[in-house]
Amino acid sequence: MSSLGRFSANSMRRLISAVNSIRFRDEVGEVEYFGQKVVLLRRDVFELIRKELSRVAGAAANVILEIAGRRVGTEEGLALKAKAESLGLKGPEAFPEFVKTAVEETNIGIGKVRVMELGQGDENVSISLLNGFEADRPGGSLRPTCFFTLGYLEGIFTQLLGKEVKGRELGCRARGEDFCRFLLSATVGQ
Repeated sequence: MSSLGRFSANSMRRLISAVNSIRFRDEVGEVEYFGQKVVLLRRDVFELIRKELSRVAGAAANVILEIAGRRVGTEEGLALKAKAESLGLKGPEAFPEFVKTAVEETNIGIGKVRVMELGQGDENVSISLLNGFEADRPGGSLRPTCFFTLGYLEGIFTQLLGKEVKGRELGCRARGEDFCRFLLSATVGQ
């Protein structure tokens, strides 16, 4: 008898859920990631959505993707900010290392995020992204393609820094570079 034969399907599911942030709720057809309901899709589905948006909305497709990314990033930022405050960290000045670690370790599948520059009171944030999901075809574009990711980063950093943040993609794997690079700038006085 194999060692797996001692466990029922439900006990295996509980065991996996105990050590993993993803919980499969087969009884109701749901998947949860850190308690949030999610839908798991292949990476190429996003490219299919982008193509359909471009077909229907033309150049506005990239704007739509950036707005959607910003909304997702805003929600993620609010959750991370609440977590920081629950740990006793008050205000963005008190937790730059938390911000860096939280953004780098929050893996939602967009790629491996690295915060290259972020200091206390810093108005600029420099980010690199390895294996970005929007740039799956290296060298296939003349322009940066990571509009959803840019919006996501703007949203999450706006919440975590407590300032309005806008950014731009400086380099992109879709243009043949090794990784995507973003520069975010906080608007002073917000």
